[in-house]
Amino acid sequence: RVAGTVSDKVLSSLPSQQEDTMCEPAIKKPRVSDFKSSLGTEAGLVNSWNEWDRLEEIIVGTASLAVIPPKEPAFEMKVKNEGKLGLLGQGGYRTKMSIDKANKQLAHFVELLEGEGVVVRRPDEMDFNTPVQTPDFSVPRMNTSACPRDLLLTLGNEVVEATMSWRSRFFEYRPYRTVLKDYMRRDPCMLWTCAPKPLMTDKLYRANYPQDYGDENARLVREHTYLTSEEEPVFDAADIMRFGKDVFCHMGFTTNEFGFEWLRRKCATKGMRAHQLHFPDDMCPFHCDATFVPLRPYLCIENPSRPMEPYERAIFADNDWKIIKAAQPNTMEMPPLSQCSPWLCMNVLSLDSKVGPRQSAEASAAC
Repeated sequence: RVAGTVSDKVLSSLPSQQEDTMCEPAIKKPRVSDFKSSLGTEAGLVNSWNEWDRLEEIIVGTASLAVIPPKEPAFEMKVKNEGKLGLLGQGGYRTKMSIDKANKQLAHFVELLEGEGVVVRRPDEMDFNTPVQTPDFSVPRMNTSACPRDLLLTLGNEVVEATMSWRSRFFEYRPYRTVLKDYMRRDPCMLWTCAPKPLMTDKLYRANYPQDYGDENARLVREHTYLTSEEEPVFDAADIMRFGKDVFCHMGFTTNEFGFEWLRRKCATKGMRAHQLHFPDDMCPFHCDATFVPLRPYLCIENPSRPMEPYERAIFADNDWKIIKAAQPNTMEMPPLSQCSPWLCMNVLSLDSKVGPRQSAEASAAC
């Protein structure tokens, strides 16, 4: 030993070599927390890159406690019809008959999916007939949890909660938190991202935007000027179609340029490319699923009444993708309080690259 570094008294108190081998280690292993021990090892549980690979698990919404959304800038443009807007303005829960009918259809859809071996998850019930107030806006009620596709975007192992663009949909993420927390606990590779929540002040919506579907409305849409401004990023997940390393974003009233830019940068971190799509003949561009849908590799269907811009169409032709026109809907009549397009019949959920369910009312339709 080096003289003077340790006193003889201290040395005499140290255990002998023989005693040392019989002692417990001085440092104990750290205790594993209850939370950490609860985490699963199901790596790859969340893993989806396109719209056509074999579907293994899905979230299907519920119509329970759904309400008629309140009048607000983004919603009024969607409804289109002044008489219908008056009916919708009555507010409150949707009728028991419509909720029961919707839930019956959803239950049948769940049964169909489970029969194909798909695991189905459902959101929590939430009372949407509840006022919402933030420092920037207030609405007397919300919307529904029937449409998880509108909110949740899966990019590989990452689930992104979209910003949404209606004030009545600001808190629509809440019914899905139980499912998302479960995924994150079970899959150690799953990422969960919330896009920046918009303030949704009046600056987000263009004042005096024409809603008569006349010449001025047509001019603005063809110039790619929509109801939402570029005050802050907004996008709905239902505006996005995934093609593997490429995602295509339907630009319109629910997704603005700022929202696309956020999405483009998010995709770039994953080695993915984001592209814009515009449909200049659609006077109310709102979600992609009744306009342009990929069915399988190298095959898409499009709404014949609102084709995309020719210069954007070129990327598909240059890469050997075929775009065919969707069959005409069996009816163009919609229920009085419907917010949907008859072309929703082309919104196909692919179970794999060869199989997809179809509405019974559209049984005669063929691509």
